[in-house]
Amino acid sequence: MKPRPLLVLLACLPALAAAQSLRCASKIINEGTSQVKVAALCGQPTNIEHQSAVGGFVNGVPVAGDVQVEIWTYNFGPNKLLQRIRFENGIVVKIDSLGYGF
Repeated sequence: MKPRPLLVLLACLPALAAAQSLRCASKIINEGTSQVKVAALCGQPTNIEHQSAVGGFVNGVPVAGDVQVEIWTYNFGPNKLLQRIRFENGIVVKIDSLGYGF
């Protein structure tokens, strides 16, 4: 029996949703990109939040001790979505698209 194309597509959706990325200066920013590279390609963010956490994972590797967390928010204007990037120890671990900018 052949799988139905719609079922195959639906099975792939969770993987597509999990892999967020952002385009800046014709380059793709995704998980694993350094904070320095994001700043060079996207410029300074509109807002920066500083946090710290104990333990966690960086690039899938367990980290003992303090993890330095920064959350950068970019506002690219009213016709584009706000972008929130979470860095742990200077590496992108999550990218979220928020509502439209202003």
